[in-house]
Amino acid sequence: MDLHHLRTFVAVAEENHLTRAAERLFVSQPAVSSHIKALEGELGVVLFHRTPKGMILSREGEKLLGRVRRILDDAESLLGAARNMSGDLNGQITLGINTDSVFIRLVEISALMRRDYPGITMSLVNSNSWEIVRDVRRGVLDAGFAYGEISEEGLQATVLARIPFRVVGPAAWAARLESAGWPEIAAMPWVWMAHNCPFLDILDRKFSELGQHPQKRIEADHESILRALVLAGEGVTLMREDEALDGRERGQFAVWPGERLGLPLSFVCREARKVEPVLGAVRDVVASVWECASCP
Repeated sequence: MDLHHLRTFVAVAEENHLTRAAERLFVSQPAVSSHIKALEGELGVVLFHRTPKGMILSREGEKLLGRVRRILDDAESLLGAARNMSGDLNGQITLGINTDSVFIRLVEISALMRRDYPGITMSLVNSNSWEIVRDVRRGVLDAGFAYGEISEEGLQATVLARIPFRVVGPAAWAARLESAGWPEIAAMPWVWMAHNCPFLDILDRKFSELGQHPQKRIEADHESILRALVLAGEGVTLMREDEALDGRERGQFAVWPGERLGLPLSFVCREARKVEPVLGAVRDVVASVWECASCP
């Protein structure tokens, strides 16, 4: 049984679309169709129903999907163990970056990798936390940085730090924010976060606890857009404390003196791949840099 065919099956099942699966796997659409047809022939079952809305798993496909994922995980684990025996630490790894490079400490990480593991090349991809978690799970990324509580089966999240966040608004709103409590904060116009954003999780929990309903003026899906909209006077939002305080010093933002909220920042990879020496080397360097940064 060809592992490429199994990977194609998982990609089509997750994307529900031949073209998107082909783009994800960097192969042609006919190749994807050929892999699925060959796998269906080998297994003797229909794996998908082709519909106007895309490729829908058949009942048999649904039952087999979990087993196929476990087979691929086992294959990756076997390959990692073999590489570990050989001591080969040459290779490339693709990392998802969820925020600015200075905060993630990419310069320090890169310098340490270059010194200790010159045979490993890193490829960096900017993305959102939830997309990084999704793409690590799907195998599109080898690993990545992500905010939020990550407890998905099959993923390993190494918590690097708990990051404080603050409510911020336009600089002209300083007096309003200074005297506000949570009810007043909820009543202000909010530059809200897109679905799946970890910021959204902590705000939803907080407002739910308080029985408050925030006034959502506009929604955005990236930290840089949130910042720009607050600067433009559109409303309040949630921002990393270091950025919030720096923006206040520059006269760009007003920072609410009330409650700080926190989110873990983690380095995420697939559980089955944690034994791979190249991935393990990168994870250890990242953890080392963040440990040193937290030392007094």
